Amino acid sequence: MLQGFIQITLTLGILVAIVSFFGRYMADVYLEERTFFDRGCRPIEPWIYQIGGISSWESMTGWQYARAVLISNLMMGILVFLIFMFQGILPLNSTGLEAPSWDLALHTAISFTTNTNQQHYSGETTFTYASQMFALGFLMFTSAGTGLAVAIAFIRGLTGRPLGNFYVDLTRSITRILLPISVMGAIVLLLAGVPETLAGPATVTTLEGVTQTIARGPVAHFEIIKELGENGGGFLGINSAHPYENPNGFTNLVETVSMVSIPASLIYTYGIIAGNKKQGWLLFWMVFILYVALIAITAVGEYGGNPVVNNLLGSSTPNLEGKEVRFGWAQTALWAVNTTGTMCGAVNGMHDSLMPTGGFSTLFNLFLQIIWGGQETGTAYLFVFLILTVFLTGLMVGRTPDFLGRKIEKR
Repeated sequence: MLQGFIQITLTLGILVAIVSFFGRYMADVYLEERTFFDRGCRPIEPWIYQIGGISSWESMTGWQYARAVLISNLMMGILVFLIFMFQGILPLNSTGLEAPSWDLALHTAISFTTNTNQQHYSGETTFTYASQMFALGFLMFTSAGTGLAVAIAFIRGLTGRPLGNFYVDLTRSITRILLPISVMGAIVLLLAGVPETLAGPATVTTLEGVTQTIARGPVAHFEIIKELGENGGGFLGINSAHPYENPNGFTNLVETVSMVSIPASLIYTYGIIAGNKKQGWLLFWMVFILYVALIAITAVGEYGGNPVVNNLLGSSTPNLEGKEVRFGWAQTALWAVNTTGTMCGAVNGMHDSLMPTGGFSTLFNLFLQIIWGGQETGTAYLFVFLILTVFLTGLMVGRTPDFLGRKIEKR
């Protein structure tokens, strides 16, 4: 019991430790302050803007920003759908897979474009390496970047700043945040045992003398952006419960922290952009307390185990049904709260095997969507609840409600 709760406490401690640093870094990126990756990004970004015909100095109106989001994501979704439909003749098809059905391809393209990442397929038997990398992997960066851009525009609007340019925000989200962290994270996962190869499936003979085909592929770089961008869609069918996606406790720690790092730090980023770090920390600790409470509820339930099974055994044992033994009850409970809290969707154990308290926590997260919520929705919903609270409180005390020094009124 003690070991499991120490693992959870260590993970929470790492999260708290990185929030101020990472939140400050993201604020510097969007406030166009000097950052660590400037030397590598500054020569590249003007070329991206020039090829895209982007006027980086032009701030958009609300309608222009929304239209840019819709049009760009529509085009990306169409591109990915076409890659799926022609994957049979594209390179990097070492598994010899043909195109999926049109409705599966359409569903998957829409799902990953919108950062939903719902899967009606097993990646190793449905999509080629080209589709996994250039379609799904591409959308994992752009959908997460879109969420970050919209979240920052929302924060700018709240604080009375110009909304900025969507294409610039998207570019900076990818080049300054998602891509460099993903490269470093992929190297760490690779060193920890996650495969990264373009070789086809391996055919081996088991100890029983039976021939078995083992799927593999460029998993490490796919896995890190899956968690960092709250994407959730797995390279392999059983997602992060698969030993190639998540082989040990260390990779589980890296992926768990990656999953929650951006949405948690984004609250502190808001405090910096709003010029009110104290309010940023207040919001962070408010959500953090709810987050820890849900983890405790889930973990205690999993440690106590299933009473029916305990009665049969004559002793109390943790609930290990539907869990990987290498993670156990504690890391599975923590992951379940993280993945539903961040709207990620990746799994390292089966949620239908959680005890009722775990079911409560995961459903609570899915309904509320602010603990921590996705990179866009979590921040937006958090402030929607906050504005409603301030408005209702103002009505009860008989004063004009205001937020950040601005009146809450019809417009």
